Amino acid sequence: MVRKLSVLLGLLFMLVLSACVYSIYTFTFTGETDNWSASLKVKQHSNDYEDQEFELLYKGNDVHSVGDITFDVETNAGGFGGVGYTLSENGVLRSNSNANPTNAKITEDSAVEVTVEWNGNVETITLSND
Repeated sequence: MVRKLSVLLGLLFMLVLSACVYSIYTFTFTGETDNWSASLKVKQHSNDYEDQEFELLYKGNDVHSVGDITFDVETNAGGFGGVGYTLSENGVLRSNSNANPTNAKITEDSAVEVTVEWNGNVETITLSND
């Protein structure tokens, strides 16, 4: 009985110790123009992977008038974007991107610039770290 308890406690200790080693570091860039508000949330994992969660919000009243959207997010680590996106009913567009350990990473002092095109209009939003 004591032996089983020792093994169980040992496994529990290893589980707790391994959970402490893995961590996530998060920071967010935000910015806005007259028509748009944008944010880029970056989650850097201790295993060198990185998640990038982008959100674009239309600040106008008529979401349906926006039509198709093209957007580009540019950082020191490269960029991502999309063509032909439409806004949700509440005027939001969300996009996620992932970087593996071989990709360049976004840093807290990175320059982040978002270009949005819709209905023949173009706006550039400079995002800064909160």
